[in-house]
Amino acid sequence: MPFITAVKTFGYGTATYSDRPSTYCQNNTSASDYGKCYGIIAGKAVFVQTDTATYPTLPCESDSTCIRYTSTTYTRSLGTIFSYTGKQAVLQYFWSRSHSSLRIAGNITYLSGLPVPNVSGSPAYLWLFPALNYEVSSWPVYDPVGNWKAYLNPYTITSGYVNIFRWQGSVFASSATLSVYEENINNIWYAFDVLVAWAYESSPLAIIPLDYDRDYAPYQELRSAFGYAATGIDQPGWNANDIIRVLRELFPDRAWAVFDDRQYVLYLYNLTPDYVPDWLVEKLIPTSMKVLKAPADASVAKAWLDALNERNAQIPAPAVGI
Repeated sequence: MPFITAVKTFGYGTATYSDRPSTYCQNNTSASDYGKCYGIIAGKAVFVQTDTATYPTLPCESDSTCIRYTSTTYTRSLGTIFSYTGKQAVLQYFWSRSHSSLRIAGNITYLSGLPVPNVSGSPAYLWLFPALNYEVSSWPVYDPVGNWKAYLNPYTITSGYVNIFRWQGSVFASSATLSVYEENINNIWYAFDVLVAWAYESSPLAIIPLDYDRDYAPYQELRSAFGYAATGIDQPGWNANDIIRVLRELFPDRAWAVFDDRQYVLYLYNLTPDYVPDWLVEKLIPTSMKVLKAPADASVAKAWLDALNERNAQIPAPAVGI
């Protein structure tokens, strides 16, 4: 059975395509610019400040450069990357970089302020860290057993630390979430970018961007028909007809597509082929497209296309001089 590789990037203030972003926030309460974030590239940074009496609104909230949390926690889950009921996936690679007021801690027993794909438990006790690493004498650090490499401050920013963690391997997982370890500390900030790659068995796919908590998780019939992926594309099921039936029932007014990997047919609902982006055609390589229902309202089809493009940003890699 062939495997399909899926890739998802996340940008909370920084972006994977920027090699040395200058992104940072100010968490010195004595500074005149306390609560501001600078150099935001993609999305928003995160700022944790529980004192809403003294700081009812932070400057970064006002200028829409941060997401503010008013409660502290040890582990904060920022969303589901994939969730495949009854199917297995293989986590293959991830890159995680954060600019943060927190730093990689001690002998790399946990990752403060650094988001990671989490398949079980807290990032403080990941399967990547079965034992302490005692070789922290200079950075970067490579662990040949766990096959990971960590960097602390490979470049500098105006305020805070630069933490980078890279891992490659094969870990079976039916689901993965994006988590950050905050150490239960108040008045912290972090901006980050993450790239995650995983593989799954070639299967019929439901191509519809869904919100995991609102659109996907509440429906047992949906979870029985196909899995969830933050990409909105890599959502494997058992049978294309079952996927179409459930989507017709639950989302008759939305646009969606179903790819039959046996006949290599891309079925379109509230869509026509001109709404299917070239990069999706290159990924699926369908031999034909069949319109199940033409869109009565072009805005429905455009919303589907815009959501797919947003979740699968097609950004070329920057040129590297030699």
